[in-house]
Amino acid sequence: MDLLGFGTVIVHFLIISHSYRLICKGRINRKELYIFGAYTLLTEIVLEFSFYLLYLDKIGIERFLFPLGLYSYFRWMKQYERDRGLFLSLLLSLLYESTHNFLSVTFSSITGDNFVLQYHFPFFFVVTVLTYFVTLKIIYYFHLELAYFDKDYLYPFLKKVFFALLLLHIVSFVSDMVSTIKHLNSFGSILSSIVFISLLLTFFAMNSHKVQMEKEIALKQKKFEQKHLQNYTDEIVGLYNEIRGFRHDYAGMLVSMQMAIDSGNLQEIDRIYNEVLVKANHKLRSDKYTYFDLNNIEDSALRSLVAQSIVYARNNGVEFTLEVKDTITKLPIELLDLVRIMSVLLNNAVEGSADSYKKQMEVAVIKMETETVMVIQNSCKMTMTPSGDLFALGFSTKGRNRGVGLNNVKELLDKYNNIILETEMEGSTFRQIIRFKREFE
Repeated sequence: MDLLGFGTVIVHFLIISHSYRLICKGRINRKELYIFGAYTLLTEIVLEFSFYLLYLDKIGIERFLFPLGLYSYFRWMKQYERDRGLFLSLLLSLLYESTHNFLSVTFSSITGDNFVLQYHFPFFFVVTVLTYFVTLKIIYYFHLELAYFDKDYLYPFLKKVFFALLLLHIVSFVSDMVSTIKHLNSFGSILSSIVFISLLLTFFAMNSHKVQMEKEIALKQKKFEQKHLQNYTDEIVGLYNEIRGFRHDYAGMLVSMQMAIDSGNLQEIDRIYNEVLVKANHKLRSDKYTYFDLNNIEDSALRSLVAQSIVYARNNGVEFTLEVKDTITKLPIELLDLVRIMSVLLNNAVEGSADSYKKQMEVAVIKMETETVMVIQNSCKMTMTPSGDLFALGFSTKGRNRGVGLNNVKELLDKYNNIILETEMEGSTFRQIIRFKREFE
């Protein structure tokens, strides 16, 4: 192997490493990338050298087994679950192999086989460099990312994609073997082209399915918002009529109080105060009137979720208090992630407080200078628990093995550097504080 041959190996290693970094979208730091790069390079050298010693380096077995080397890294060093590790291993391997094979076939058909044989290493070095740029373009164009596995609604489809990738990997290996047979070389080239085009079609199907599912979810969310907007409107109308009735009665209260004061009857004054004014004040402080604070939440999705939790709390006999004093604009988070996170936190709070003795829940949304803070607090029947246990899989303030949602919330929030979740427990009070960092407006 001359200098260009060694350069080809290095570029291959760079393609795999850079593709991994882009697909993970900021989830790995520089140190992890270096470790992955070193592991990838070592895996490639070991496989190439082993099959070279066995005189089997011409049929491409080392390339066929390369995804297993990547899988061992993802499974045991990165601790990825099996499906995620297998999918990512095949994806990275196929991205390189299918693109490289397709470009090799295309350019060799232009230059001719004699040119390729005469300038073997320069030819494949140039093809490998071109593979690097084409691979990056594919990743950007089809939005390939590991976050697919964080979206429950995409997971079933990704299982089908995995089998498609596995089939393409096998066909790619067959095309490599066929290409070593001189009179079948053209057939091998056709197979390589089919694999590359099929891979692009698979990515297109992934993207189309993702867009379609997100449209359906957005439509369901819109219907959900409209439904709760109607409930919200009905509740506001009811409260308005109640206040209008109170205003009508208020004059009568004042006349009664005035007559008692004029007569100097302290007992009558005390009776009117306790039976009329105190009850009226208590009525006006009812948690029903927290609906008015919803007007300060401009984000329709968040407003609908909070409105739903108010109704849910009332149906479960929970005293719900909402405080939103400032106008809350759109939060810096994807709509679907916001819905999933807030649904878990608000529903958990309602159910936790419903199981408690006090049956109380408070939600406050506060707009500060550099961040928007949302506090969700509820009474619960548990005593103080170490904070490290709160996000353990299966932990819940509602009982054992009912807290998968909290673990999912943590995984979703790991994607955002500008969102911080703080969890506190003080006696029988459970509190979640979410800080959404924002740019200056």
